[in-house]
Amino acid sequence: MVPVALLVGLSATMLIMTSTAEHAARATSATSATDVWLRQAELALLTCFAAVSTINTVVAVTAERRREFALLRLVGATRRQLLRMLTAEAALTTAVGVLLGAAVAAAATAAFSTAATGSVLPSVPAAACGWIVLGAAALTVPGILTTGLVTIQGAPTEQAGAGRD
Repeated sequence: MVPVALLVGLSATMLIMTSTAEHAARATSATSATDVWLRQAELALLTCFAAVSTINTVVAVTAERRREFALLRLVGATRRQLLRMLTAEAALTTAVGVLLGAAVAAAATAAFSTAATGSVLPSVPAAACGWIVLGAAALTVPGILTTGLVTIQGAPTEQAGAGRD
């Protein structure tokens, strides 16, 4: 959940702070096209970095569970049951990560908005925030499920003993 929360928290915070700063600057006529472009480029770079980190972590953590999946198969779990379990875990991971990230973004942007505009309510581009949530889900759910599918391939007896020294 932590990588998803970091992705959402970082992306949403930067997006909302950028939107709030642009809104405040427009009110005082102190913004330029270059300032807007630089903020958007910074937002895109940070979001890409967070996305790569998220997918790397999700894949690594799921792949490390090879032995656990093999043991579940040895005690009678079917591949279909493991896939349902992974689907539920992926959905829960995404949902909790998004909620934690949103809470972090809300706290950070409220403080920024108060300093920039005098109002605790920042300028929130709802559609863009929706894309952040969809992006987090698009990285997390397929990342977990695809890695899980690859990980449960092969004989569970061999995989259950893997990693033992």
